[in-house]
Amino acid sequence: MTATQSVHVPRARALRRLIAAALVCVVALFVLQALFLHTQDGQRLDDAALRGRVVQRPRARDASERLLRTISVGSLALLGGGIMLIAAARGRGMLAIGVGGVIVGANVTTQLLKHVLERPDLVNEVNVFTFNSLPSGHTTVATSLAAALILAVPARARPFAACIGALYATGIASMTLAAGWHRPSDAIAAFAVVGAWAFATAAALVALRGTGLVHNRASIPVLATGSALVLLVAFAALIATTSLTMTAGIETVKIGIAFLLAAGTIVGVGVALLASLVLLLRGISLDSPRHELART
Repeated sequence: MTATQSVHVPRARALRRLIAAALVCVVALFVLQALFLHTQDGQRLDDAALRGRVVQRPRARDASERLLRTISVGSLALLGGGIMLIAAARGRGMLAIGVGGVIVGANVTTQLLKHVLERPDLVNEVNVFTFNSLPSGHTTVATSLAAALILAVPARARPFAACIGALYATGIASMTLAAGWHRPSDAIAAFAVVGAWAFATAAALVALRGTGLVHNRASIPVLATGSALVLLVAFAALIATTSLTMTAGIETVKIGIAFLLAAGTIVGVGVALLASLVLLLRGISLDSPRHELART
C-alpha cells in the first residue's frame, strides 16, 4: 500500500472498534473508582503519590496554582468554541456538534461524578485531604479539548493534533498532582471519562454518516514519533520542575518514587488514549457521506 492510496474501513468494523473502546473506558472508570475510592490499598497508593512531592516554599506552590487556574469555564468555552469553528469552517456542521458534545458531555459527567462518588477515609492519612476528588475537572477540560481537536481536524492532521493535545492534556494532568490538587487516579479517571465520550461520539458519527474515504498519509510513523517526543518532553519537564533548584524561580522540592511513577503513569495513559483515538479513526473521515458511492 502506498502512502497516498485511498483507505476505506467498513462501517460495521469501525463501529465495533469504537464502541468497544468506549466500553473499555467505562469499565476502566468503574474499576478506578472501586479500587481507589473503596479499598485501603488503593487509597494508600494514591496518597503515597500525593505526598511524594511536597513544595517547600509558597512561591513555587503559588506558581503551580496560577497555571491551573487558567483552566476555567471561560477558557473552556473559548477554546472549545474555537475547535468547533474548525469543523464548521470545513463545512462539517454535524461534526462541529459532535465535537461540542464531547467537550460538554465529558465535563458535565466529571462534575456529576465528583458530587455523586464518595471516598470513605479508610487509611487515616495525615496532611492529605480525604474528600473525593475523582475525576479531575482540570484534566477533563484539557483532555476533552485535545480529543475534540483530533475529531475536528482533517484525517491527515490527526497525528499532529494528537501530539499538541497530548502535551497540553498530560501537562495539566501532571500539574494537578504536582500542585497537590488531585491524586493520580483522579487524572486517569478523567482520561476514561473523555475517552468514553470521544469514542462514543465517533461511533455515532460513523453510524450516521459511514466511514467515508480517506487518503492514507502514513500516519502511524508520524504518530509513533510524536508520541515518543511527547513522552520525552514530558519526562524532561517533570524532572526539571521537580528536582532542579534555581535562584530564578524554581523552588526546592522533595520528590518520591511514588510521585515519579504516578506522574509517569499519568503521562503514559494520556498519550495512549489520544494515540488510540487517532489509530481507531485511521481510514475514517467523519465527514459528510458525499463519497459513499465511490466506496462501493
